[in-house]
Amino acid sequence: RENKRSFTVIKDAEMTEVEVVFTQLLECDRQELYARRNMRLGKDTSLAVAGMFKRRITGEPLEYILGETEFMGFMLKVTPDVLIPRQETEILVETALRLVSGVKPGVKILDVGTGSGCIAVSLAKFLPDAQITALDISEDALNVARANARLHEVKINFLQSDLFSHDALRTTQFDVIISNPPYIPTGDIASLQREIHYEPRIALDAGKDGLDFYRCLINQSPDSLISSGFLVMELGFGQKEAVKNLIQKSGNFEIIDTIKDYGGIERVMVCRK
Repeated sequence: RENKRSFTVIKDAEMTEVEVVFTQLLECDRQELYARRNMRLGKDTSLAVAGMFKRRITGEPLEYILGETEFMGFMLKVTPDVLIPRQETEILVETALRLVSGVKPGVKILDVGTGSGCIAVSLAKFLPDAQITALDISEDALNVARANARLHEVKINFLQSDLFSHDALRTTQFDVIISNPPYIPTGDIASLQREIHYEPRIALDAGKDGLDFYRCLINQSPDSLISSGFLVMELGFGQKEAVKNLIQKSGNFEIIDTIKDYGGIERVMVCRK
């Protein structure tokens, strides 16, 4: 991964949130922060620190306060218009990279529900010859994704689309369709930790049983895939069997693999058309 100097919440896995805030504002790393521990802060910096901690106390995620986070070794802009990229989603990207390893140049990949663009941008960085399309129903989310593509100087075709409804998708077939869809049941959202409530509900709420978007992906994606193309999806906790049943009933795919995350949770499902 890129070794870039950056001042963000994930820069050092051992850093506390307090350390993250001070390294961000003082534009230094953790070691330098403690070397300067006796320095007096100016008025503007003191006010900025107070403002950040006031927001954090209310439960606002630190990533939104800082306006950035790290994903796959790259710094990405984030706003409340997009879901904050999670470490588990890196497994989704790594799985797709393995699938297309050695495949012909110009492999076509579609990222459904791109949000911040974390998946599409990462794939574009690691696969410079790939043709990547990323769609989202939210224009505000797409603006963040476009900013991240510009930041990393990658070419991605962005589409505002409700799943596969865009006309451009009717004339194109992809080698891989990848998605981290909403997968939280509507009734569970109210009981989630307070930080989650700052994230866009449209990126979380997946209907009564949490499977609405899997149904759409499984039933609508085959027309947009080449023969033997891959559908790669992130799974919510405990959803493997339910999604497996949807796939088997559809007759559209065979399940190739299920990959566990760092906590042993079955997190990514790979299907072949």
